[in-house]
Amino acid sequence: MKSPAHKDKYLLSSVLNAMQVLQLFKNDKHDLSMAEISHAADLPKSTAHRLISTLTNEGFLSQNPRTGKYRLGLSLLTLGGVISVHKEIYQEAFPLLETLVRKVNETCHLCLLEKERVVYFYRSERKNPEMLVTDIGKKSPMHCTGEGLILLAYQDKSFTEYIFSKELKQYTPYTITDPEALRSTLETIRQKGYAISKEHYFRNFVGIAVPIRDYSSNVVSSLAIIGPTERINEGNYSYYIEALKRAASDISQELGYYGEA
Repeated sequence: MKSPAHKDKYLLSSVLNAMQVLQLFKNDKHDLSMAEISHAADLPKSTAHRLISTLTNEGFLSQNPRTGKYRLGLSLLTLGGVISVHKEIYQEAFPLLETLVRKVNETCHLCLLEKERVVYFYRSERKNPEMLVTDIGKKSPMHCTGEGLILLAYQDKSFTEYIFSKELKQYTPYTITDPEALRSTLETIRQKGYAISKEHYFRNFVGIAVPIRDYSSNVVSSLAIIGPTERINEGNYSYYIEALKRAASDISQELGYYGEA
């Protein structure tokens, strides 16, 4: 049996190694492979693999499913950290978001997918904003928010089926908790190019969201307006959807996408 002192030494070594791995992602080092991390941190491949797996599971690293490389994860936002890679990617989008807020006078959000949740990466508020639980770094469920549904609609089937296999928690009487109904909803979202979540997460609030694409045509984030149903309703949905789509198209172009919206 290992002594307490030995366990403490092992734990400290693991923490230091993890910090060393996270510190590799700075300056121009945004995406690193497993081998690159192992080499740069001077760690055995088995140790690097174990650390990377743990950091990824906890959301401190995220893996690009296309390249297999790793980058800093959004869990650092909840610790008050600043993830330069995401800010650099979206820095040209922030003024576009501010312009959208001035146009529609509603609070708008840029949202990203982190594991099984949608994360609020950036928020711009309207004048006299309502109290919203959408602080930067806040995580919300995907199946009952417009910003989450739009991201879920464009994920691989294996991922959506994984979400369906889990409990779809009911937050209000209008939350969609039936997998078949949710599948149908996602198909409609893909056909229309936008998602509306009216009182699915909070009573008297509605969220409208559209996808943002990058240079590879993949949906990488969502742009959402969230506000009370007394202002945002069926009579003016089309106005907000059009404004969102125009802004999302401009942001997507900043990310290198030049296809059809």
